[in-house]
Amino acid sequence: MARSHTHRLRIAFSDCDPAQIVFFANYFKWFDTASREFFTACGVPSWRDTTAERGIIGTPLVDAQAKFMNSATYGEDIEIDSSVEAWNTKSFVMRHVARRGDTVLCEGREVRVFARQDPEDPLRIRAVAIPEDYRALCE
Repeated sequence: MARSHTHRLRIAFSDCDPAQIVFFANYFKWFDTASREFFTACGVPSWRDTTAERGIIGTPLVDAQAKFMNSATYGEDIEIDSSVEAWNTKSFVMRHVARRGDTVLCEGREVRVFARQDPEDPLRIRAVAIPEDYRALCE
């Protein structure tokens, strides 16, 4: 079974649209936060530290998808369960499930890569092989 982490948060009024339901883009923001929290819980150093030690600036997205199933509103406490669904050579697939109690609100899937600044063009980044020690921490 894949290792997972639960990120908890309370929905703020500012997270909602005029209909007082969560604006869809906030789920992507929360999934991004939950992704970093997953790595922190697994023992992967901060991106500041990985940049200094290995040149790895983080795990940028290359694809993101979401399926919205139920609405939520401000004042509600939700949980986002995150895990790595698949490891590839340079990319990995994260799965996120946002819940309010037993009610699934949204399911998300992200494809991410570990990246460094491109030495030939500092305005670009380049995917690198997934560090085996980081992968081992997260499995």
